[in-house]
Amino acid sequence: MHKISLAGEWKLRGEFMDVTADRFTEVLRKLDADPVAPTLPGFLTLEDLPEEARAQFEAGPSRAFTVYNDRGPNAFPSKTGWIPMQVPGDVTCALVDAGIIEEPFLKTNTKKNLWIRDLSWWLIKEFEVTAETLEEDIVRLNIEMLDFNADILLNGMRVAHHENAFCAFSEDVKRFLQVGKNQLVIRLTSGMELHYPKDSVSYYCASDNAICDQRVYTRKPQFTYGWDWCQPVPTCGIGRSIEIEAFSGAKVSAARVDTLKLDGGDAEIEFNFEIEKSNMVQSAETEIEYALEIDGETVYTGRQTKMLVGGINYVLERVTLQDAKLWWPNGYGAQNLYTFTARCTARGVTNEMPAKRIGIRTIELDTSKLEDGSRNFFFKVNGTRIFCKGGNWVPTDSLYLRTPDSSYKTLVSEGAAANFTMFRMWGGGTYEPDCFYEYCSEYGILLMHDFMYACGFYPDHLDSFLFEAEREAEYQTKRLAHYPCMAVWTGNNEISESYSDWFPAPVKPDRFYGEKVFNYIQPRAVHRNSPTVPYMPSSPYFGERANLTEEGDVHAWSYFGRDPKTKFKFVYELEAFDRIPARFSSEYGFFGAQMESTVRRYHDGEEMAFDGEIWKHHGEFDRKRSNIDGAINRHITDFSTLDIPGYLTYSGIMQGLLYAELAEAMRQKPYGAGDLIWMYNDCWPETGWTIIDYYLTRKISFYFLKRAFQPRKLIIRKAEGGARVTVINETPEPITAEITCGYMTFDGKTDSLCTKTVEAAPHSWQQFDLAVCNDLQNGFYFASAEGFDTADSLRAYYRDYVFPESHAKIEAVEQDGNDLLVTVSADIYTPFAYLMTSDDRVHYSDNYFTLYPNEKKTIRVENCTETPALHIAKTMPSDEAQKESYTDSWF
Repeated sequence: MHKISLAGEWKLRGEFMDVTADRFTEVLRKLDADPVAPTLPGFLTLEDLPEEARAQFEAGPSRAFTVYNDRGPNAFPSKTGWIPMQVPGDVTCALVDAGIIEEPFLKTNTKKNLWIRDLSWWLIKEFEVTAETLEEDIVRLNIEMLDFNADILLNGMRVAHHENAFCAFSEDVKRFLQVGKNQLVIRLTSGMELHYPKDSVSYYCASDNAICDQRVYTRKPQFTYGWDWCQPVPTCGIGRSIEIEAFSGAKVSAARVDTLKLDGGDAEIEFNFEIEKSNMVQSAETEIEYALEIDGETVYTGRQTKMLVGGINYVLERVTLQDAKLWWPNGYGAQNLYTFTARCTARGVTNEMPAKRIGIRTIELDTSKLEDGSRNFFFKVNGTRIFCKGGNWVPTDSLYLRTPDSSYKTLVSEGAAANFTMFRMWGGGTYEPDCFYEYCSEYGILLMHDFMYACGFYPDHLDSFLFEAEREAEYQTKRLAHYPCMAVWTGNNEISESYSDWFPAPVKPDRFYGEKVFNYIQPRAVHRNSPTVPYMPSSPYFGERANLTEEGDVHAWSYFGRDPKTKFKFVYELEAFDRIPARFSSEYGFFGAQMESTVRRYHDGEEMAFDGEIWKHHGEFDRKRSNIDGAINRHITDFSTLDIPGYLTYSGIMQGLLYAELAEAMRQKPYGAGDLIWMYNDCWPETGWTIIDYYLTRKISFYFLKRAFQPRKLIIRKAEGGARVTVINETPEPITAEITCGYMTFDGKTDSLCTKTVEAAPHSWQQFDLAVCNDLQNGFYFASAEGFDTADSLRAYYRDYVFPESHAKIEAVEQDGNDLLVTVSADIYTPFAYLMTSDDRVHYSDNYFTLYPNEKKTIRVENCTETPALHIAKTMPSDEAQKESYTDSWF
């Protein structure tokens, strides 16, 4: 087998949209001529023109100038020249590198770059091919991702047209190649120029946030057209791997190892191979060899000899793997991964399959009926019930083709650090590269994986659309089948719910557009290619209609009310979290500001101001601010007293409180099975729903959710007759816990103390009640035990209390390798204490924490030599009339 990588530097030209693929010779002639503007070859701006020509152009009636003057930097394709572009990558990145445009996410630059959608983009690459390569039976051009509308030409001959960013392009191009120099030309457009009709399908996804409601016709990431949490950013480029692959004989084209059953320490597994033989008109005896290895030891080898025909063949073997080392989600056990290798030998030629890492585990979605007639909805891994803790994953960048592997590793490892066990792959984004699924498997993060359809009906009345949907489902389910992180495939985001709930009868669509995809094509593909992974037609789903709280998974956006004391709407009734009968919340969110370093970064030297254009452009518009301010005002302090740094702090705390409240409410329910916040990460820098921002900086809310998701957790709530304590042990080790419970005043006096010994088995959940009755206006119920964080019964209505003034202090600072160990304490109950250095990107083992009277708490400050300062975010009782600033002195 021979491979020729085509990654690296390509030539890029922009042309007007009417320069179609059949005019490629015109484009190629422009490459070698001297560029008109040497500093910006391939493009001209008005500043590049001579003064006389510029004046004439500006005075003329050019419609093109009028349009581009409204949209961006007045960039036009020049008559000659080109700019370099790194592939894989997006054309926007090449334009930034060439100095033609600015980085889109700084200031308000996204508004300036929409013109990119209006050009065709020509990418040219020359490469060498040897005679040896062309002697192979099949010589394919493989391109993992083309965004979006692609024409591919090789040595002046048209190879193919491709319109699906979610399905790899692969074509035998041997007949187009020649020994020596070859030239590959790919014409790309963003797809937005394809003037699909504003019809009875696309009408229903109309959005004020999108620049193209007809996005449902294009199989590319839907969020790039704009959403309520991201600006539209036209994307266009070549993603991931691009190569020439030549082979003869037979090769493994797809493989997986299914775990069928666990029996004691053994596992019944099944090897599944799809094998391609290169010569289509002859058979060949082929030897298939495969093995599993773990910790440097080969634990199974298999060998079969088969007579294979040309094209696709299928081979399987079912075996019992003794003393299997199981794969577990994060916190529940080890993430044991086996190395799976295979090779085929036919007619004296051996081809190796790239090694895969697989996990031995069973996965089940339990929807069994309960005594009250409702149904469970929880995941079981290796027969053990898993509480799914995590968040919704969206693409890491609006220019998603530029994300490096390192960002995926950081984001997945940070999810694991926050005690996540699951990401939900939101359907308006993209199927991520292989490295992402590798990291999820390595860190123990399960995936609730939407197919990439969201918030709109899809044109399944078109055969051409169904063809692409079929290819996509087949390709992605086959590609991802071997990853142990895959927990469930879901057909789309909120489309079943939208059909039943979003449109009243007079305007409801005449049928469920998309049903042929979600209810037929996708489940068949999952069953064929990943039969041990469950399938749901949508998220949310189950019950008489989607998004019922008593059935299936829920997008829990309906549990908030209006504060009677203020005009603000987005104020949550925290007790409703306890009462909600939801089994599994797969979406719930609240806004939170970013760290100051992030805000300054996208202001790019401009002044930060509440009413500033940049400030509002990055998510601080009035509707969102009224919700944030209203929540701060109801729960913590008078928002009108806050300056910008104070607002950033209290906004982050407020977001963290609400995320922690729902997480604990779901975890204390006997039927609670999952809490996935909307959303975990971000595709651009904005005040939004996430706990980690676009620049990979932890937001304040990160620490609240990390505590709420701890594998060993105590939760205490006021209950009828006293209090109820929930004891959770998700770890594989049993715990004997001596739990001290009782009542504590804000200044540390205790009452009604008792001690209870609890045997917490591995992967267990239990509750017990306390008969206590104390003044909860001046104190709280608590529960504490070694190996657990102290829990208290206070809810996030901190303005309902008057707390004594805290004298929190740093007790000690100790160097531990590259880290600092900082011990802090307080004399009274302190709801919000936190450490901060001059760099707000530093990681802490915990932060924005509660200090209990006379309790010492040690915090690890990671990779830091600067001693941090200790700060207190004060609360203001709601009946206090005095207006004073509660901004910390550090600011």
